[in-house]
Amino acid sequence: MSDGVLQPAERLTLGALRYAVNDEAGTYLAIMRLFTAGISGFLSDQSADEITDRLREQGVELDRDTVDQRLSYLVEHGNLARSPRETEARSVREYLRNRSRYQLTPRGELVQRQVEELLTRSDGAREVSSEMLPGMLAGLSRLDRLCGQGLDRADPTDVATQASTLFAQFEVLVTSTRQFYSYLAQVLTRFDLGRDEFVLFKGALIDYLQRFVDEISRHLPQMADQLVALEPHVVPLCDRAASGGRLVALDGSQAQRAPGLDPDDWRSLHAWFLGSPGRRADADNVRRLATDALRALLTNLRRIAAGADRHQSRYGDLVRLAGWFDDAPDDRAHELWAAAFGLYGSRHLAFAAETEGDPVPSTRSWWDAPAAEVPVGLRLRGDRQAGGRAAARADYTAAKQARLAERAQQEARLRAAAAELAAHAGPLYDLRVSDEARSAFLDLYAAALTRAGRPLGPTDTARAQLRTSNTSLFLDVRREPGAAVRLRSPAGTLVLRDLAVELRTTEPAEEQVRRIEA
Repeated sequence: MSDGVLQPAERLTLGALRYAVNDEAGTYLAIMRLFTAGISGFLSDQSADEITDRLREQGVELDRDTVDQRLSYLVEHGNLARSPRETEARSVREYLRNRSRYQLTPRGELVQRQVEELLTRSDGAREVSSEMLPGMLAGLSRLDRLCGQGLDRADPTDVATQASTLFAQFEVLVTSTRQFYSYLAQVLTRFDLGRDEFVLFKGALIDYLQRFVDEISRHLPQMADQLVALEPHVVPLCDRAASGGRLVALDGSQAQRAPGLDPDDWRSLHAWFLGSPGRRADADNVRRLATDALRALLTNLRRIAAGADRHQSRYGDLVRLAGWFDDAPDDRAHELWAAAFGLYGSRHLAFAAETEGDPVPSTRSWWDAPAAEVPVGLRLRGDRQAGGRAAARADYTAAKQARLAERAQQEARLRAAAAELAAHAGPLYDLRVSDEARSAFLDLYAAALTRAGRPLGPTDTARAQLRTSNTSLFLDVRREPGAAVRLRSPAGTLVLRDLAVELRTTEPAEEQVRRIEA
């Protein structure tokens, strides 16, 4: 897909979804279930007559020609394929009966599995599979031990088993977490919970969500340490797991492997627990969403407490009103509608119109007449009294000038701080600066760590840049055990340990190359 346009091959692949949404979707689903349920699958093939008989047993009456047309449609869109198996026929009739047999394709099995999952999926809550976290931590520890003992002596099958099991657990954790928070998001957008719903929501948050967040907080530091330790060994580990032999397709390409056996798969694992440059870890987002949920809980609690004597709930009121409409006869329903929403039949309104030129004659049809300029007071509040003089517009000139002057002062202080830091270009060890320069240095340091997105490795460099009208300043931060940087200012002393910090006034060579390539 490029420029928002599907390629022909992509359009053909997506055609496998059509049988589930066309007018005869019910019969197509019944046919596909015969290929995916029970003993049927990739290793079995069936003829149109067999499909017709099995459909009749399930109460679906279709003639043999219609079934053959449905099967041909599924073959055309890639869900089924004609079976290459040869059959022996002892008569012409038996040959005509069995000449066309069909079997399931991988694309058809994938589409049907997703369709069945969508049809059986409910909008209710699903528990988060937090029990996967201890298993994932144990799996990472085993892989770390294999790397420590030497991957060249490890059994490729054992390495592949450990990696595949780790990512299978990770997929279950991520899927269940995403579905739980999708359900939670539907509740977070509601601020009209009744008392009973509020009690259930409180139990889901306090008794369950907090327990899951505690599990994340308890395992996250250990998972992060294990992932950082394994990061240099990911490529050799995947190569060792692949040394046991690979399936090669007909076009010469290697077949797709299980999750976790390709170095690119490990990026998602790092992004979930450690984050990536410019993106916070998903585990941190889980804790942030828990905070948002508690805030929504408190908002509903304040509303319920404010109306404790009335027990009001907008959602409950609408449900009760819908019940009244359902039980009321037609004439009573019209009266209920008028009382609830204030929408009556048409009324003739008159007001003093300020028209320019000739007024519209009373004999002219409303259909052809121009729209009347209804006063704002009448349109919004039903007030026919003429309003007074409009108030004068507020003058914000002084406030704007004050804000612009404040902004100019901030920029001047930032330029002075950048110039002061530039005077100390080079490796930093022990220096004294002003409070403004110290604040600018802390902003640079925070920006560098944010861009790194995760704990610095032995060979990682966190970099940030500060540009003013007269200074370009670059900050490099690296890990260096035993090193220390001391920054003194009137506000206090900042000490950075086990880090090497360097200030530059020229852009690093690798950044120039990257910018030129971009």
